[in-house]
Amino acid sequence: MVHQDIRIVILHSNRLFRETLALGLAQQQGIFVICTAAGLDQIHTCWTVSGPNLFLVEANVLIRRVMEEASRIRTIAPDSKIVMLEVPDTDADVLACIEQGGASGYVLRGASLDDLLHSIQAVASGETLCPPRIATLAFSRLSALARQSSLAGVDHAKQLTRREREIIESIEQGLSNKEIASQLHIEVSTVKNHVHNILDKLKLQNRR
Repeated sequence: MVHQDIRIVILHSNRLFRETLALGLAQQQGIFVICTAAGLDQIHTCWTVSGPNLFLVEANVLIRRVMEEASRIRTIAPDSKIVMLEVPDTDADVLACIEQGGASGYVLRGASLDDLLHSIQAVASGETLCPPRIATLAFSRLSALARQSSLAGVDHAKQLTRREREIIESIEQGLSNKEIASQLHIEVSTVKNHVHNILDKLKLQNRR
């Protein structure tokens, strides 16, 4: 059930598709299609008073010039949300819609009108529809970004030295401190000091 007016702009390269979709959405209570167009360049005169609060966008329209087009939508209607249409069912494409296109929702190729309506109403209510597979993918991506951010923020003074990297390689080979000392022609006590420094820099509990 729709609790608020949803004012929609449809951006799609196929005129028959967008006009047919507009007719279908017009039958739904609380949903108003205020503009349909092939691209953003054609929509600046589509409304005069109440602007859109949701954009239905053909995936290729944004993926082609992702950052530029998404930024333009935010400029035109900063409080609006984006639902991507006809998204290929691949991890890379779905992530591109969310991560680069700023999409709040998406509808895969082959989806029905009911699927689209469910997504529109969920996004308009501040929810995000996300299948378990994509949820796992998104969390993995967030985790990877967090690790990258953590590494980028490390003080350069605490970066590993060349010798410490050599010792890490030896540890990975399963060598003991004595064997590492023999291989690098240094004292065992020196190896122990390096290992201690490595653990401290990498915030690890032990050499394993």
